[in-house]
Amino acid sequence: MSIAHAKLGPSGAHRWMLCPGSVGLIAQLPVGDESSAFAVEGTTAHALAEMALANDKDADTYRGVRFSEELFKVDDEMVDYVQMYLDYVRALGGTRFTEIRVDLSQWVPDSFGTADNVVFTDDGVMHVIDLKYGKGVPVHAENNPQGMCYALGALAEYDFLFDIETVRIVIHQPRLDSVSEWDISREDLLSWAETELAPAAAAAQSEDAPVVPGDKQCRFCEAKPICRALAERNMSLASQDFEVVGAPVTPVELPNLSNEEIAAILPQLDLLTKWATAVQGHAKGLLELGEEVPGYKLVEGRSQRKWIDEEAAGKALARKLGAKEAYTKKVITITKAEKLLGKDSRIMADHTEKPEGKPTVAPVRDKRPAIVIDVTSDFDDLDVAVAA
Repeated sequence: MSIAHAKLGPSGAHRWMLCPGSVGLIAQLPVGDESSAFAVEGTTAHALAEMALANDKDADTYRGVRFSEELFKVDDEMVDYVQMYLDYVRALGGTRFTEIRVDLSQWVPDSFGTADNVVFTDDGVMHVIDLKYGKGVPVHAENNPQGMCYALGALAEYDFLFDIETVRIVIHQPRLDSVSEWDISREDLLSWAETELAPAAAAAQSEDAPVVPGDKQCRFCEAKPICRALAERNMSLASQDFEVVGAPVTPVELPNLSNEEIAAILPQLDLLTKWATAVQGHAKGLLELGEEVPGYKLVEGRSQRKWIDEEAAGKALARKLGAKEAYTKKVITITKAEKLLGKDSRIMADHTEKPEGKPTVAPVRDKRPAIVIDVTSDFDDLDVAVAA
């Protein structure tokens, strides 16, 4: 599946604004036609949302539909999650434009993109809404370069039609139950375009564009596996000294790291592991193209048996074992039940819960509240045991 993208498009602004040299590195990569399953899934979800909004239908109208041979069939899970997005967009009212192409050439030469939805409401707010169907990484609207680029393009297109005072960037991630909103004034957005966006674009187009490794710009960069600057940074981190608080610490001293030194290392490890995975993936791609990677080869990995035709297998098993043994049943999803019964249903209140998520390490800037650990709780248990 091939989708046109500008070299300096909005979806990559978070990368090329921080690392201008990444544009040239990506241009050196072999051009492939394959899309990851995650990308195809996301494109399918966007196609479903666009079709439902265009025809004023709910998502379940298209259950089981495949919009093209390159996309997946719309399944129950996608119906439920995309409906959450549709409900949010429709609740805004106002004047809506769906899947609009925006032109950023006023600030970034030959740059364009597609905004999922732009809604103009009577209070002078232009809502720029981006559907993110992935569930791996939370994305925040505040100072989001992609959303701000879409907003600029929409402003250039519709400014003469609407009285726009405020721009609201919205990142909707239904599979993470997250709607992130951030407001910026029209004037501040235009100022950002002139003082930050345009200079970054000029730097990215220069012959000596600098390559600047970092967590934000490298996380999803396609050039990770061939980037010498990132390799040098990570190899230095992995095999030499850790640049941490105080004197340099060698790897053999890791058990003795202080809390401050651990805090300095943590943000480096995420990028290091992602880089290692990217290099392995790139090597696999080279071998699949018939190129030689000295000392390595492609072999058949482990696999699990699967039904050739699940429906035919089910019928054969039912004849032999009976339907009760051959089939299992699943209760409908909570989202679907809530839609059928309503949010105030007694059944929903009595039979659903939202358990606490597993503790995970996050930087202090993360918006989730910190978990308060009661270090005395174990001592209370000990007192009871001793008294007994």
